[in-house]
Amino acid sequence: MATKARPWPYLAAEARDRSAEEAMRGIRALEPLLGKERVTEVEAIRRVGVALNALQTICRLLEGVGAQTRP
Repeated sequence: MATKARPWPYLAAEARDRSAEEAMRGIRALEPLLGKERVTEVEAIRRVGVALNALQTICRLLEGVGAQTRP
């Protein structure tokens, strides 16, 4: 019989929610690059930069609540 999951502490819940928001920001930035829309090279580089920034933010948020990552 599985035990009931414990709620995350307040700070971890905030990191979880902000991480999800950042993941969506990265997804929205990259989606046009996969579609049929024409995107300039400059716009594509900007969108990749936004996605990279979102991923870095996700890592920092999760590390801040104890996630172990490799350097």
